[in-house]
Amino acid sequence: MDSRNWKGVINQILYGLMFTPQMDDDSASQMAEAMVERRYFGDGPGVYADAIVQAQQYDGLLTDEIETSHSEQGFRDFLRRLAGELEQRRPWH
Repeated sequence: MDSRNWKGVINQILYGLMFTPQMDDDSASQMAEAMVERRYFGDGPGVYADAIVQAQQYDGLLTDEIETSHSEQGFRDFLRRLAGELEQRRPWH
């Protein structure tokens, strides 16, 4: 994935959490299911999984482009959970 594009994909995930008060295991599971089924996240789970890998390696802020009530650390923790949920759903169709 292009180094510029992964951040836009991560912003899609963050935007999808705007009205999610708790970024917990249930939220990660529901979002992963939506990605696998390509509901709201039409690019498919592989694109999001790849972007999460890039985000986990990035030292800068991930929450700087979209206004959010979620903390940087909370969002990073959510991405870790989401990656695990996506991995559990392999193989993707």
